[in-house]
Amino acid sequence: MAEGVRHARRDRTDDHTMRQLGRRLGSIVLRLPRLSEALCTLAHLRGHRLALVYHRLCVTPAAAGELVPTVPVDVFRAHLNALRDTVDLVTVDELVSEERDTTERLKAAYRPAVAVTFDDDLASHSEHALPILRELGVPATFFLSGRALHGQGPYGFQQLEALLLAHGAKETMALLGVSVLNMPDLVLACERSQKLRERVRELAAHLPATDMLDGAGIAALGRGGMSVGFHTTDHQVLPDLDDAALDHAVTHGRLALAATAGAAVRHFAYPYGQADSRSATAVRRAGFVAAFTGDGQPIRRGDDRYRLGRWEPGPVSADDLLRRLAVRLHRGHVRPATQEAQWM
Repeated sequence: MAEGVRHARRDRTDDHTMRQLGRRLGSIVLRLPRLSEALCTLAHLRGHRLALVYHRLCVTPAAAGELVPTVPVDVFRAHLNALRDTVDLVTVDELVSEERDTTERLKAAYRPAVAVTFDDDLASHSEHALPILRELGVPATFFLSGRALHGQGPYGFQQLEALLLAHGAKETMALLGVSVLNMPDLVLACERSQKLRERVRELAAHLPATDMLDGAGIAALGRGGMSVGFHTTDHQVLPDLDDAALDHAVTHGRLALAATAGAAVRHFAYPYGQADSRSATAVRRAGFVAAFTGDGQPIRRGDDRYRLGRWEPGPVSADDLLRRLAVRLHRGHVRPATQEAQWM
């Protein structure tokens, strides 16, 4: 028995060591020009592309209890610099175009296409992300709600975040009378219950919330050469809505957002990354060119343009980003039966 336990422990230790070695080798491989080029060429030849999604950028370290993934500005800059050396950073239009495989842009002929996107009406989009994107010449698409254009305040998840920052997870759950296993479940529980939403709003009424992107910030993104997509004004879980509410959600506020951004709003991102066939049909019927879920899979030739995935790398190092990017680009066409909720 003891011998078997020792063998099992040694096997686990060996497995852990091999995984660590694999991670180190993966990072080294992706930094070696010829091997990195071979991996990227293979992804390109397979027709695999990838959309990245970020949310909030920060200068100071993120506070404990924040719900929205926060990436330090220096880490974001390092991400973009590493990506520029490895992939072809393209617009969302170029990413979803099946004609891209015949492009005459020789510089990017053997590099997989990657698009940078952001979600939600966060002030850091114009304050931090835009200057870095413009400095490095990287295009990006910002999926916005335009809440400030309709006199709406913070999102419900921002109010919940304020509660968590003020009281901690355990006390917040007690105040709301809920018990869940993780933060995504807490967010979705509040989103799906009007009673909980009202309770969150009441409790967070006098607490500070994340600064919102205003009309001037939206206009600055448009003037800065960025594209703006739609994320719905009210940010509800679309599969939960009835047909009338669903059609309203995917259209209300789109024209006002386009007018402020100074360009047509052609692409859509599902709130919480949640979509089903009915919501995808509503988005297609509304005339959007493509729509993105929270599925972290790469985009492949022939994928449904209204249920394309995006991957959120978070505040990882540039080396880790490249290693994980290579893994994502070469993933097979497997979609989970129940799609995991994306952060906002």
